[in-house]
Amino acid sequence: MTTLSEAKKRDFASQIITLLLEEKTVLTENGFDPTARTEKLIIKNKASDEAEIAQQLAAAHAKDATTLSIEKLAATYSDASNIADLISGLLGKENEIVKKIRKFRK
Repeated sequence: MTTLSEAKKRDFASQIITLLLEEKTVLTENGFDPTARTEKLIIKNKASDEAEIAQQLAAAHAKDATTLSIEKLAATYSDASNIADLISGLLGKENEIVKKIRKFRK
């Protein structure tokens, strides 16, 4: 048994809805009135589509948040590095404080 992709599952549900709507008369004549099931499936399909949109928006927000986080961290690290360089230049490479700073990057 194959596993369908999310897109194929969505397409399948939409195609079943279309079929139920188009073939309602034939199905009813053969003992199956699809009205109630079609209505429920349409509601579920709409909810599924809305959830997908929400998921895509969340992913976009997460990507934006990640980008912002990376930018903020880069700015913070750059400032900390500049301060470390300033201290090193002020006190000299062999100063104990500067030696501690060098250990921070290891």
